[in-house]
Amino acid sequence: MHFTREINRLMFGILLLLGIVAVAAAYWAVVGPDTILQRQDNPRLVQTEAEIRRGSILDRDNTLLVTTTLNDDNSLTRSYIYPEFASALGYASLRYGVNGAEAAFNNILRGDTVNNDILNQLSNDLLHKAKVGSDVRLTFDLDVQQAAVSAMGDHTGAIVILDVPTGQVLAMASLPTYDPNTLDQNWEALTQAKGNPFFNRALQGTYQPGLALQTPLLAAALLANYPLNTPLADANQSVQLGEVSFSCVDEPPDTTLTLQSAYLYGCPYPFAQMIRDIGIQTVQSAFNTFAFERPPTLTGYVTNPADQTVQSSRFLFGTDNFTENALGQGTITVSPLEMAVIAAAIVNDGNAPIPHSLLQVRPPNTDVWHDEEGVNSSVPMLTADSSRQMQTIMEAAVDEGAAHAAAQPDLTIGGHVALAYVGETTQTWFIGFVTMGNRQGAAIALVLEDTSNTDLAAEIGGQVLAAAQEQLGVITPQPTAAS
Repeated sequence: MHFTREINRLMFGILLLLGIVAVAAAYWAVVGPDTILQRQDNPRLVQTEAEIRRGSILDRDNTLLVTTTLNDDNSLTRSYIYPEFASALGYASLRYGVNGAEAAFNNILRGDTVNNDILNQLSNDLLHKAKVGSDVRLTFDLDVQQAAVSAMGDHTGAIVILDVPTGQVLAMASLPTYDPNTLDQNWEALTQAKGNPFFNRALQGTYQPGLALQTPLLAAALLANYPLNTPLADANQSVQLGEVSFSCVDEPPDTTLTLQSAYLYGCPYPFAQMIRDIGIQTVQSAFNTFAFERPPTLTGYVTNPADQTVQSSRFLFGTDNFTENALGQGTITVSPLEMAVIAAAIVNDGNAPIPHSLLQVRPPNTDVWHDEEGVNSSVPMLTADSSRQMQTIMEAAVDEGAAHAAAQPDLTIGGHVALAYVGETTQTWFIGFVTMGNRQGAAIALVLEDTSNTDLAAEIGGQVLAAAQEQLGVITPQPTAAS
């Protein structure tokens, strides 16, 4: 009897162990593979990622910018051909992830969006074939990008150039930058480098605008029917904004100025008088029209991460520090992309184009490009009449005003230069455009963090706009999906 009880206990124990083994086997057969595959410390996951052949990146003229090459040992190397594109295209690293355009279009480049039929998918899984990504063709233009980076030189800052009216990003640079080809070797040094080269100032920068806000303020005056040509005596006097004293960027020919001529020479006093005359509500309404509380983004890219609630509250004017806020030395901050969009709206009859950077996608093993769904929408900021008046005034600022250094032979360029102050540092702005007729052209915004030389900022802006105009004049129509 005792012996039988022991046998039963033994059998029960064996059956229990078999049950546990069966449950474990079922788990690892059905659920486990995905669980293991998703673990970041799984060597197979790292190996699978290392075997993915990422698609190439090309510019708008089909110039190869980034490619993946197969080495003699069957390993893959991601090669970045033009150093001027580092801040815009970013990097793809097994160790440090992806950034820039590599991150914005990561799913496309690594092949996640490739539509394989069931048979091909089964075949790839059974034979452990590595994934091959699609190529992407971006709106960037190599010549314009190189012109922008060359003109910026060793200065710290950012620049954005947009096509008008499409909103396509022709060039975008943030300086200082880095070499993505040597990223893995130099990562630790780069993370501690002066100027934070991984920070994309063009998109993520939250800069004090200073008197760069004279452009939307002048547009606000037009919308409010405020007189632009009423003379104001002693208009060249300085204005105290907090601890900073602002004076004219360029010495005007007379001390009596109108609001329009004050804009030409970057004089703050008539604008301080104007915002007092039209009042908080009108200024608030105008700034709402320019959507300062909802800054533009570039699809896929990391932009300013500020909390939306905080963003909105910064643009609600009150009686405290009203003048400082309206003249750009208060709580308002902007990005170069944001200011470039405002310049583009002035060219585009008051309609701000939505910025974007993806043109086409080409799946692996095919020569056929597929058009990305167009982003043709725009945001109204000005009336057509107001925007045309703004164009004329900004062109005069280049012809005879403080932005004269932006002038280029045989080109119609408009612009505005301004200074902003942050602590002990001075930031220099240039925003402007080049027009080609029929609302076509290019818009630009740039900021230099390490100089108060407004002529330098205007000169850089003019050179880059000339490069953009030259390229826009020779760019052929975009190919269709069947090309």
